[in-house]
Amino acid sequence: MAASCSRCKAPDAKFELRNVATCENCFREYVDSKVIKRFTVLQRETRASPKPEPRRYVAGLSFGPSSTALTQILDKTAQYQASRKGSSPFEPLVVHIDTDLSHPADAHDTPAQKLLARYREKFPNVSLECVHLSKVLSVNTIDWTTIPIPGDGSDVERLRQFFSSLPSVTSRADSLRLFIRHLLLHVALERSYSALLFGHSTTALASLTLSEVANGRGFAVPWQISDGLFAVCTYRRTADPASAGESSQEESKIQFPIYYPLREILKNEIVTYLSTMPSVQDLIPSPDKASSSVVSHKDQSIEEVMARYFDGVEGPYSGIVTNVVRTAGKLDRLETSQYCRLCGITLDEEGDSTWAGELGDDPADSSLTQSKGKLCYGCKRSMGG
Repeated sequence: MAASCSRCKAPDAKFELRNVATCENCFREYVDSKVIKRFTVLQRETRASPKPEPRRYVAGLSFGPSSTALTQILDKTAQYQASRKGSSPFEPLVVHIDTDLSHPADAHDTPAQKLLARYREKFPNVSLECVHLSKVLSVNTIDWTTIPIPGDGSDVERLRQFFSSLPSVTSRADSLRLFIRHLLLHVALERSYSALLFGHSTTALASLTLSEVANGRGFAVPWQISDGLFAVCTYRRTADPASAGESSQEESKIQFPIYYPLREILKNEIVTYLSTMPSVQDLIPSPDKASSSVVSHKDQSIEEVMARYFDGVEGPYSGIVTNVVRTAGKLDRLETSQYCRLCGITLDEEGDSTWAGELGDDPADSSLTQSKGKLCYGCKRSMGG
């Protein structure tokens, strides 16, 4: 016989939430309340006027469980706010970055576009849009003179050549994540939205924390996983992005809000939350049974290795996962006058030198010194191996 719900005392509590029996309604209410609480914090910290003003947010959608849950809650919140008289407009834009480089950027009826059409049917209260990854080559928040982007061919072909030239699976995964982040930021800034939202769970943030440390970008952890303002630099292009020569000039620097509304929810809790909603089940790909099998780490990026580790421990050791994120969130965000021209994080030249020395890099190596003062150590490693 199932235990009664520890919250509402309803019988037959078939779910377990943080080691206590919970019914379906209370489980969903728990997840919803955690995210809506973060929305309230976001509104309070980004409000520019005491008068009601539109809440216009861009949210990233990867089609995974976490970003789908975020889309579901944004849709529900938008519907609720629209029903309230006198409530300020709640206008979320959910953007999927299509990373498939096997088709032209202007192709129609791609797998991503077809899946997004199904999302539109399920979530009518939010705007959804698909942006191809090749559009990243037009953003001005990256100094393209510091990155070996080929100059010939279409934008899609140039990106294909760029990823093929990178030295490892980890380098490709790291660069792809940064490009997606920059492109979402570009959409938010270009269209005057007030904040950028990512659907990272506690588990994903813990994985990102250790991935950044392992990638030589530990100084960036408080910037990458904490809620709040993020420094965004823009660069004036002085030449074609593929050309060699002097770096682009920094044109401006602003502070832009980036938030993680699902930061207090574990991944397995999100999966359970979605399992209570039959209407969205067909949107989520079935878990790959092969993903749990042992594979060679040389075929995986550091991000994938960390993700597999935290996915495995979040059940029996959820406290460890939570403590990683909470501890990292307490780290100070130190400001400097220089920023990495790829990842956008404030530069830590002393720390970068220490990393290089401990890993045995030759300080005189031209491949590492050529972009000194432009890229952080982690981005130098991604670009050069």
